[in-house]
Amino acid sequence: MWTTFVSWFTQVIQFMFGLTQSLGIPNYGLAIIFMSLAIKIVIYPLTHKQMKSMREMQVLQPRMKELQERYKDDPQTMQKKLGELYKEHGVNPFSGCLPLLIQMPILFAFYRALFNLSETLLQSPYAKFLWIDNIGNPDQLFILPVLVAATTYLQQKISMADNNDPTQKSMLYMMPLFIGFVSWKMAAGLSLYWVTFNFLSIAQQLYVNFTMDKTKAVDAGIGMVVGKQVLDLGDSDEADSEAPEEKEARRDKGGKIQDGAPNRRKKRKKH
Repeated sequence: MWTTFVSWFTQVIQFMFGLTQSLGIPNYGLAIIFMSLAIKIVIYPLTHKQMKSMREMQVLQPRMKELQERYKDDPQTMQKKLGELYKEHGVNPFSGCLPLLIQMPILFAFYRALFNLSETLLQSPYAKFLWIDNIGNPDQLFILPVLVAATTYLQQKISMADNNDPTQKSMLYMMPLFIGFVSWKMAAGLSLYWVTFNFLSIAQQLYVNFTMDKTKAVDAGIGMVVGKQVLDLGDSDEADSEAPEEKEARRDKGGKIQDGAPNRRKKRKKH
């Protein structure tokens, strides 16, 4: 099954290269970018749901901190309350691991596919991409490994659920360094895929954050307007429901209502 998957990946790379040929710009680097975009589109529904869940986790941080502080002496109750909070808002605290788990088999298959195409790439005049002489070899200028590490860090940074969690903070620095080190010795084509995929993921996460924040702001504004209307309606109903006898009883001796409304009745002059 794994061999079939790798073989399919190899065929897809060749198909994307054929697409660049049909566009009049034959290039294996461009083919890898097209393939990265295609993979992102295929797994978009899954990653979109995961990114929304992670954004909700960020919004819930104050309430989570409050529960952790309130039940710090009772871990069992704290976990129960946190679970209820996650369930109420439909979030998964482990959703941040999902994109990486999905990408790992794709990354390994990509590596094997490029290995299978190594002879083709080394002999092809279309394997040169920008400053890279051949995407089948490592980037001799180390620009791609640096971009791999930087984009991995940025992607994790904007999607971190808890900025104060020591485990997540350590992963924020360790994972980019590890991925950058691995890509240093790998084929440039693999690093190119990783950088392209990271840029697409960063753009998607920023879009999710923007749309969710905008929706919450609109909902909050509607809630304030509706709440004010309800209060105004309640005051109006209260005023209208006051009995005439009560209004008359509130008149003072000077012929005025206690709220300061003047008595417009004129005294008759004696002849």
